[in-house]
Amino acid sequence: MLTNEELAEAAKKYSLEGFLKRHSSAVKTIPLAELENECRAFEEWEPRDSMYRVSTFLVREWWGDPAKLVDALSVLLLIWNGAFYRYGNFDEAALETNLGDNQAALNAFRERDIASFGEGDEKGTGRLFNLVSKALGRKVDGVESPVSAGKALHLLAPNFFPLWDQYIAPAYDCPYMGELASVAYIAFTRTIRAIAAHLAAELASAEELQKEWLSRKPLLKRIDEYNYMKYTVPAMKQKKDRAKTK
Repeated sequence: MLTNEELAEAAKKYSLEGFLKRHSSAVKTIPLAELENECRAFEEWEPRDSMYRVSTFLVREWWGDPAKLVDALSVLLLIWNGAFYRYGNFDEAALETNLGDNQAALNAFRERDIASFGEGDEKGTGRLFNLVSKALGRKVDGVESPVSAGKALHLLAPNFFPLWDQYIAPAYDCPYMGELASVAYIAFTRTIRAIAAHLAAELASAEELQKEWLSRKPLLKRIDEYNYMKYTVPAMKQKKDRAKTK
């Protein structure tokens, strides 16, 4: 059994402060022109982005009904993160309970923009991330997916919670492997908040056609499309190429 001192040291190590000491990085930016280029490439790659559009529509239509929200989230999660759930589905009843118990917090986050994310939101974000992550864990073995948790939170509050995956997180010096995923997600949200603020300022003075096209989706979704093409697609191709050479 760990002593009180050892417990205190472990808590400090895996706190946000400890995480940032291990993974501190310079502030990143995404030029608006580069964002547009990657988003257009994404729309060529996924011309309809059907699962996202259907899920966001259903979440909007069924907001406030936890049972139906489970169905809305499932539409996207079981496709986008199908590789994880091929070993077994999550506990839908647990997710329904989770959503119902946290409806007030979700209502508040859903109305907000990531620009308003501050230190006072970190505890609530971490708590909600952990609850959603546990509810979305596979029933068969209890394994959780930080990717599913991030995607679900984004669908529930698309202008406040960013999306990530195993390739995007470390690209922003916010890896969750070997870390507390909720803490890594808070650090990631901090980083994306700064990037979103920079892009929003650029968008405000952008040409009308560019502004109109990029604004057809939430800015956080556009950032995710950029990240997907910039980091996820090359990593997946590289992984596939390595498998071919074995």
